[in-house]
Amino acid sequence: MSTNQNPERSTGFLLRDNSRFMKVAFNERVSGLTQAQWGALAHLSRHQGLNQVGLADLLEVQPITVARLIDKLVGLGVVERRPDPNDRRAQQLFLTSKAQPLLDQMWEAGDEILDHAYAGFTEEERMQCVEMLVRMRNNLARLAQGGARSRAAQFQKAS
Repeated sequence: MSTNQNPERSTGFLLRDNSRFMKVAFNERVSGLTQAQWGALAHLSRHQGLNQVGLADLLEVQPITVARLIDKLVGLGVVERRPDPNDRRAQQLFLTSKAQPLLDQMWEAGDEILDHAYAGFTEEERMQCVEMLVRMRNNLARLAQGGARSRAAQFQKAS
């Protein structure tokens, strides 16, 4: 049996399982927010001033889903909407000072979980693992972009 057919040794299954276990551990440690809410806060902490469409792209959800999500975060007082100076129809999203304690809790939980995940790894192995995952992500991003271009070209030929 090849490693691709064995879920215990398949890269795809292992990445999915590790991601799932990390989410479960994270949800147990970060209270008061849903997974979608802490995901939105994490992205906004890196991309202050992003609009809802941009956040929807990062979260891989529909803009209407983000609108409801942001409504809840605004209601909690951790996000505020401001008019976009370049597009009067759009609004930019910014974290408020009330978001910082939540972000601190999130980063602390993330560090704790990663320390558990890397238990028994040397610092060099840990850095190599991250480097390999970055390379894998870059390869897959190119593949996905190539696939999107290929589909667009097929669509243009059919038109």
